[in-house]
Amino acid sequence: MPENKIFISHASKDEPLVTPFVDKILNIGLEISRDKIFYTSAKDTGIRSGEDFKKTIKEQILSATAVIQIITQNYKQSEICLNEMGAAWVLCDNVIPFILEPVNFESVGFLHNTTQLLKLNNESDLFQFHDDHPELYDNRRIKTSNYHKQVKEYIAFISNGRYRLGSFGY
Repeated sequence: MPENKIFISHASKDEPLVTPFVDKILNIGLEISRDKIFYTSAKDTGIRSGEDFKKTIKEQILSATAVIQIITQNYKQSEICLNEMGAAWVLCDNVIPFILEPVNFESVGFLHNTTQLLKLNNESDLFQFHDDHPELYDNRRIKTSNYHKQVKEYIAFISNGRYRLGSFGY
């Protein structure tokens, strides 16, 4: 069975928002090792020097067991992100879209207008993400109190708009 690999599809402009999601929700909360995540905004999980960017993105989507899309206004305005969205739709059976306002259920676009979407800034949606996708953390038992703590801290971070200021240690 191939090793689980999670592809994080996001706009590079949203790095201050997405890096804490990767760190707090995936790494600390769900205890997913960084070597199981492909995330281009981090040097240790992204594209290595000398690699062809387009070829690497294609290979990573092809080999991903899940694609997490962080769909924001920046995402919808990025040609690369829209290409990743379409590629994930065709190539991956496990696509998990998160939206953040002003993107909403009506404006998310054709590929996800019938998809059960999760709101990135909604605590209960982040708990549902944990419940609905145990395959991401190899069906291991996760410390619920720790996951809840990480979710609450991440929601507070988004609610305070601190990601726009580049704080929270990121």
